Amino acid sequence: MNVFSSLETMAVSLLLLLLFALSGADGSHIVGGRDAAPHSRPFMASLQARGGHFCGGALVREDFVLTAAHCNMATPFTVVLGIDTLRGNEPAKQEFRVLNAIPHPNYNDFANDIMLLKLSGRAQLTEAVQVIPLKPGMLRTSSKCIIAGWGDIGDNRTLANRLQEVNVTILTRRACQGRWRDVPIISSMVCGEGAQSFQGFCSGDSGGPLVCDGGAAGVVSFSGRRCGDPRTPDVYSRISSFRTWINQVLESNSCEMNVFSSLETMAVSLLLLLLFALSEADGSHIVGGRDAAPHSRPFMASLQARGGHFCGGALVREDFVLTAAHCNMATPFTVVLGIDTLRGNEPAKQEFRVLNAIPHPNYNDLANDVMLLKLSGRAQLTEAVQVIPLKPGMLRTSSKCIIAGWGDIDDEETEANRLQEVNVTIMSRRACQGRWRDVPIIRSMVCGEGAQSFQGFCFGDSGGPLVCDGGAAGVVSFSGRRCGDPKTPDVYSRISSFRRWINQVLESN
Repeated sequence: MNVFSSLETMAVSLLLLLLFALSGADGSHIVGGRDAAPHSRPFMASLQARGGHFCGGALVREDFVLTAAHCNMATPFTVVLGIDTLRGNEPAKQEFRVLNAIPHPNYNDFANDIMLLKLSGRAQLTEAVQVIPLKPGMLRTSSKCIIAGWGDIGDNRTLANRLQEVNVTILTRRACQGRWRDVPIISSMVCGEGAQSFQGFCSGDSGGPLVCDGGAAGVVSFSGRRCGDPRTPDVYSRISSFRTWINQVLESNSCEMNVFSSLETMAVSLLLLLLFALSEADGSHIVGGRDAAPHSRPFMASLQARGGHFCGGALVREDFVLTAAHCNMATPFTVVLGIDTLRGNEPAKQEFRVLNAIPHPNYNDLANDVMLLKLSGRAQLTEAVQVIPLKPGMLRTSSKCIIAGWGDIDDEETEANRLQEVNVTIMSRRACQGRWRDVPIIRSMVCGEGAQSFQGFCFGDSGGPLVCDGGAAGVVSFSGRRCGDPKTPDVYSRISSFRRWINQVLESN
């Protein structure tokens, strides 16, 4: 951020984007720094619009990135994780839309320059993508820290190929204020400088983390008219000053379980688990349905973590369960077969660890929302545990089907004792699209609705099968803000669109 003057901070992000577009740059890098070792900073995020990098950030929870408030943009932008270079398409790359940009409510030019970005899904934690902890306690003067980013490498639009990093030393606020003179350095700011002149952050590094003792201690905010100039030390938002606000935002986004809406599908799994743990529930059930006859749906699987149900699935081979990609979790989870109730220990119960979760390679928010789970063993087929075939051929409009699951029974966290099921009728894609309006209903989706209003799937039913003519025809994907609301019909991933991929995965295993 080459200036961040009081007259320009709010417009900087867009100006940088335009600058990079005009110069043909994907972004460049930190001044006076060095190449970071590949994936040595797995928490780093690149904020991008129209394929162009304009700010940095840090992954602080699988679904949240911390950045600077002045990086906010009026136009849609995305967050890219798992990359070292801004050029090419690295295998570890994960990209998400920004569902909600939450700047600090008291942000004003320089002050409170911090923002949280709610992602469209949960990042899959890998060697190249990791969450960074927030540094606890005070940040001592003279601490040795590191900053990293894809900002300008020489304050002259010079490009670099890889993520850059540089060591910085923390200054006292008094020393920093003495150099900045007319710009107030307040207690929620922290200053740092490189070992040499003209080392520090620059255009495109805004929002990146100041890393001290392995934790995020600051957020890149503003510098002087020349990048790394010791006369105007680099200034960061001090994270410890905003811990309460950060925790409030994260906590308020851990309990909002109103849908499987187009804005929340990827976060559903963990949120459900937290909700059920808080209410001491083992799960509840489908909206407007009925108890399924004991073991009448022997293909049904319950995905569980720490003993809590969070998604459904269907056994499609003795060692594989088909479910929704948005049911993937970063923490270990198991698959339970052969049960009617989530309470007690039924004699027919079989439980397996998930050895490998394989989401569709093109899964992106709502599209291609299917996943196969490789189990730690082969299920023993009994009266209570059976494989369901995949339905061959096309699924006709007005077909009568059934869904089953352990989701919420009435959209109010009401518990039920047994597996629930409900009849649904398949709709034409045109009719479904007419009701969903702004959410694209693509060919690989199929819609259904109950015979009455507010009949359908709900929290905890994700990943379960849509059963038509005795075969699995769909996978529960997303619905509207109210479960079973006919204004936003239930949407499933159409299994026939993924037969080739499913077969390839099964054959390769």
